[in-house]
Amino acid sequence: MKRIAVNLIGCAVFGLVSGVQAESTMNVAHMHLEHVSTSWPEAPNQVGFMTVAMQEAEIAMTHVTLAQGHEGDLAALKMHVGHALHALDPEEQDAGPGLGFGVIEGADGAEKHTLYAAQSPGASDNIINNNLRVRNPLRNAESLAKLAVRAGNGALEARSVAAAQESLNDMAWLINAMINGVDENGNGTIEATREEGGLAIAFEQMRSIRQGEGLD
Repeated sequence: MKRIAVNLIGCAVFGLVSGVQAESTMNVAHMHLEHVSTSWPEAPNQVGFMTVAMQEAEIAMTHVTLAQGHEGDLAALKMHVGHALHALDPEEQDAGPGLGFGVIEGADGAEKHTLYAAQSPGASDNIINNNLRVRNPLRNAESLAKLAVRAGNGALEARSVAAAQESLNDMAWLINAMINGVDENGNGTIEATREEGGLAIAFEQMRSIRQGEGLD
């Protein structure tokens, strides 16, 4: 009888431990999704990578728009271009109204942690099958942000408003595409692909994944 009791207790403990391990394993994928959307300790206010990328992108858009309203003032144009650069990548401009994190780092971190979620043991089919619909737009947004930085630096190097205007126009277009995506194939729809998607598409796709996981 004692042997049977011990065996039953052992089975119960094993089952409990196995259940905890399975739950912990499943939560790893969700943990990475939280890093993408809601919580990363090194981000401003400890928000998620994608959240801070969107916040920085809005700042960049605000200031590139202000730069376009320069009214012939080269100094004002360059000031606002510098502010937009700070929001895109603080390593390019170490001071400005941005959050000090940057779109590029935010998009890169969001893409990586979405991948980590899909690679986690026990990740659901929802995460595995749909992670590229988040990651591809994030990759495109990061690439466009880097091109916008290059265009912004071109505007800063200009010696006249006329010389800066083309680079400024390019920067504005790239920042808009970085956020909203671009209909590259002309089919009337911006798709969640590496060629078309932007931050907004990535955000919507991640929200869909999170809803499927019961996180939102």
